[in-house]
Amino acid sequence: MKLIKMALLALSISVVGCQSSNRKQAVQNDSLTHVSTVVGQITDERFLVVAGRSVGEIAIGADMEQVGQKLGKADAGDAAMGKAWGIWYGNDSTGRQRNEIAVYSSYRDTSMRVKDVKQIRVTSDKFKIVDSFSLGTTLTALQSKFPDLKQVSRYVNAQKDTVLVYDSKKRGISFEFLKGKSIALTVHPENVAVNATYLTLHPEWKIVE
Repeated sequence: MKLIKMALLALSISVVGCQSSNRKQAVQNDSLTHVSTVVGQITDERFLVVAGRSVGEIAIGADMEQVGQKLGKADAGDAAMGKAWGIWYGNDSTGRQRNEIAVYSSYRDTSMRVKDVKQIRVTSDKFKIVDSFSLGTTLTALQSKFPDLKQVSRYVNAQKDTVLVYDSKKRGISFEFLKGKSIALTVHPENVAVNATYLTLHPEWKIVE
């Protein structure tokens, strides 16, 4: 698997110390560089989630040709009417859990020459938001950072498991919850609903209105 995929979905990340003043400024700026998450630790920019903007090195609005150069050929996906999902699986994926990066794209404009990134979805807890929030976090904890999170859809499988999708439309980030814990997050443009796409997030599950 190409180096960038290993960087994006590696089993471990390095943490280093930084000065308190730098941590405070980084959190205030919500920057794409190394950002403080907890005292004495930083998040590697390759794993940094910025609501409405980016996941790691993949940004909203990026040319899909450039994304393809970084990630290589997608392992799976779906496409129709100029819109597509491309899915890349990590080395740490298992039969029970597939760590993945999924990128939703469509044509940038009516010229239909360039497709750009509209949404980025990840399922690995290696990716973190400023303040150390990562997947596995509860809805209550995430609402402390994104108070406008609202349920927008619900999916049920044959075993009656339920996935709830909560979206912060204003901030540009959504979370999927299973049994009270977040299992995936999606970054999308600010003020654009996460479910404003032609594909469902869980095509193998039944969506419940």
